Formats: sequence, structure tokens, C-alpha cells
Amino acid sequence: MSAGPPDDYLSRHPVLHTRDLDESRQLMGAMWGKHEVETRERIPFETTVNHVEIGDTGLTYVRCPTPLRVRCTQGGDRCTVFLHQEGRAQHQINAEFALAAPGSAVIVIPGQDVRMDSEAVRLLALDFPAVRVEQALRVRRLPRGGFERWARSRDLTSPAGASLLSLARWAARELDRPGAHLTEGPTAALLEQTLFSLFLDSLAEPFPAAHAPGPLLGKVKLSDLDDWILANLQQPLSVDALATIAGVSPRAVQLAFRHYHQCTPMEFVRRARLNSIRQELLARGDAASVTEVAMTFGFFHMGHFSGAYRREFGERPSETVRQSHRRPGAGRAGPESGCASLSGKRASLVG
Repeated sequence: MSAGPPDDYLSRHPVLHTRDLDESRQLMGAMWGKHEVETRERIPFETTVNHVEIGDTGLTYVRCPTPLRVRCTQGGDRCTVFLHQEGRAQHQINAEFALAAPGSAVIVIPGQDVRMDSEAVRLLALDFPAVRVEQALRVRRLPRGGFERWARSRDLTSPAGASLLSLARWAARELDRPGAHLTEGPTAALLEQTLFSLFLDSLAEPFPAAHAPGPLLGKVKLSDLDDWILANLQQPLSVDALATIAGVSPRAVQLAFRHYHQCTPMEFVRRARLNSIRQELLARGDAASVTEVAMTFGFFHMGHFSGAYRREFGERPSETVRQSHRRPGAGRAGPESGCASLSGKRASLVG
């Protein structure tokens, strides 16, 4: 065996690099169920497989320069999303076709019969527990019947699809950095929840907002939900999680925030996190690590974080650190700057 090329993802988490087709069959069969594979052209076989677990979510990288014909029955209890970086693969899933390509994801669920004709490919794959996906579909009021048909493929150029692909790529690159701490602890939980939420968002995109029912009577007031958010900013937060806390549908949470705070729930969370990051940087001063603090509050892409921070406060995070000893406590803008004040109107989660 030899090391893969330097542009491989997850190179610090190798599982297999081989030119032995039988060895590849055995491993891929163990990962994805009963597995039959043969080469399609007279190109020497080679494949690289790297894999890491982030909480309950699996992230896999596959590079195979050999065109293949594969047949398998998806085993285990995982839903797998194939995110192609290069090359295409024509899938036939339970006799229905779907194309995996750089702009189009394919989703495979347990028990499906899958046939695939692939070109030379480089891809990332995310896998989530099937029971978790089932529960999320119920919470979001998305149709569970026929899921294997309507969720078979997803557009990776859509807002949610592009964000999912971008974050998966970032995580795979970051996990190659020595000392990266993304597989355990609070940061890993935030990353895992964000990946799963973006996956759910990509599932929900084709459905109109009217698909979900209107607001329902909740267990808590919106003011209580605000307080809970502010006390849990370092925890994984999503609309689904907020809906569970409030005892209403995700749509009801969205409507309540739009009506009373004039922003979406996740905009409220983002601004609250930015405000908390600012206070942390001001408190730590020169001892602060901007990257460490940002990741603690769920910001993983430093370029995007820096832009959002500057738009919110009119300066870069590094400027906040440098100036903290000269103007402690300055600039306490937060969720109020773009959403309704947290100390303003108190309302229940009914419209």
C-alpha cells in the first residue's frame, strides 16, 4: 500500500489504499452492505478510502480513478449522502435512476438495491443514523411515505445543498490539520448538528412553507425560549431543537421569530453567538484565540465568520482583541441590532 496524493481529503484518517480489487470488495462490503464490483475499462484498479466519525455522523472520502460497475444492497442502519467532487456515477436505486455529480447528491437508505456505473471519481459521503432521519422527518412534518423516492437526489447548487457541501469539504480539510479537535467534545457536537441540519434543510427545500401546519400552542413562552437560547449558545442549536424545547412545529417557531423578532430563529442564534464571542474576546484580551473562541460558538469557516463579525460590529475580530485593553466593554451590539430586543415584547408561541 502507498499513501494517496496530497489533495486527498481526510488523509490523516486512512482506512484503505489498495490496488487489490478483492481487498476493496471486502472493505466496501463491510461498510455499505453486500457488495459486488467489477472494473468497466482496461484501467488498473486503485482506490483510496478515508473515514472519520463526528459524533453519530460519519464522513468518508473515496478516490477511485478506475471506472466501476457496482451492485450492492445498502446494509446497516445508516442513510448515506454522496457528495461528488469530481466525476459522475449513474445510480439505479430500486430500479429508479439518479445521477451523482458535483452539482447533484444521491441519497441511499438501508435496504435499497443499488446498481451504479461510475466514472473515475473523488467524493465525500456523509452518513446519518436512519432512525434519526426518520425522527427529523416527523418533527419537520415532511412526508415519510415514499421517502426513498422523493429524497433520492438533491441539488447541491441550492442554498442548503451548497452550504452542506461547503461545510463537509471544510470539515474534511480541517480534520487533516494537526491538532484539529472536531471528533469529540462541544465543537464536534456543534459541527455534527450543523451538518445534520443542513442535510434536513436540503430535504425540505422543495416543499412550500404551507406544507407545515400553522402555529400550535407551545409549552413555553417565546421569552423563555429566548432565555434558553442565550443560556445554551455553545450547544448544538437548530430550528428542530428549538421546536422540541417549545413543544411546537419548526414552522411555528419560524413564524413566532418572524413576527416578534423580525428575523429567523437561526439569525437570532447567529447574532447572539456573535455578541457572546465579542464579549469573550473583550474579556480575554491578548490571550484570546479568535479561532478557538469562534469554533466554541459554532463558527467553523473563519472567512465567513470574520465577514459576519465585521458586518455586525464594524471591525475585525483581531481588532477587538487589540483594542480590548483600551475600551473594555465597548460595542455591545447583539441580537437586538437586527432583531427585536430581547427585553422587548414577550409573547407566547401562538400568532
